[in-house]
Amino acid sequence: MEISGIKEVEMVTIKDVARAAGVSPSTVSRALNDSPLIREETKARIRRIAAELGYERNELARGLVMGSSQALGLLIPDITNPFFAEITRGVGEAAHAQGYGVILCNTEGDPEREWSYIRLLKRKRVDGLILTSVTVESPYLKDLARSKTPFVLVSRSSRIVKAPYVGVDDRLGGRLAVEHLVELGHQRIGFIGGQPDVQSCIDRLEAFKEVLSERGLPLRKGWVVFSDFTQAAGYKAGLRILRRRTRPTAIFAANDVTALGVLQAAEELGLRVPDDLSLVGYDDISYAALPRIELTTVAQPSFEMGKIAAEWLLSVIGGKRRRPLHRLLKPRLVVRRTTAPLK
Repeated sequence: MEISGIKEVEMVTIKDVARAAGVSPSTVSRALNDSPLIREETKARIRRIAAELGYERNELARGLVMGSSQALGLLIPDITNPFFAEITRGVGEAAHAQGYGVILCNTEGDPEREWSYIRLLKRKRVDGLILTSVTVESPYLKDLARSKTPFVLVSRSSRIVKAPYVGVDDRLGGRLAVEHLVELGHQRIGFIGGQPDVQSCIDRLEAFKEVLSERGLPLRKGWVVFSDFTQAAGYKAGLRILRRRTRPTAIFAANDVTALGVLQAAEELGLRVPDDLSLVGYDDISYAALPRIELTTVAQPSFEMGKIAAEWLLSVIGGKRRRPLHRLLKPRLVVRRTTAPLK
């Protein structure tokens, strides 16, 4: 059929394949689903005919019948942040190895959008969810825990529900960063975090305070600033701290993207890193090792976190009994050019 010179393309159905192969639609369905009731030569012939006709299975309908969509839903707060890109890569590798696809949703750090995506993914009948949410506690977690959809948290845990999670020991990571600066002789140390209700930010700030207290160093209110985990926010926060009459000689930024913004602010103010200011980030994203940056940072095994989460979730979906996932991986300090002894 043609409309105004445009040819309408009709979908090839199982009935079309059955008609061309001279078999029943049920035989075609069994053959395409690799049923042992159909001979191998018959399967091969039906698959060849289906391919020649351009037949594509309706995966949604198949999922409703089979009770599986062969897909996982992954929610991340910031698709531009390489940290979440590495988590996504780990999830993708584990899913692909078991024949699963991944539906990625970028929430922009908005809890309402996150809950909207979760409802959407459940309507799409995904087999499980992987959440890298931003806030400490989200009101929908209780509802999600009561549902039949299995899920796992990455880079966070929950205090209100017994949810499976995989993350990194942010208390240890924060200590590694601050102790490194103290050992270099710095006593005036600032902190730039993300939103104050983000679990990772809370843990890294607590570690920052603990080290300063243990070493008898001052904790100045004006040297602790919260912002979004973005380069633009890091730039603004960096200007705010570094323009103070008495400024810190070192800053611990709670993620690498924020640290890049601080580098930009320092350069604009004429401060040399690390001669005038030492700087430590967190995550060890790919940009951190670039020659003109060489950022000292705390490395998170983000790829491994995503892979572990997806493998555990797929084992639950597959009916393999495993103990609940409650795992914290160890971070490590990577020393590069942006830190130096206090002059």
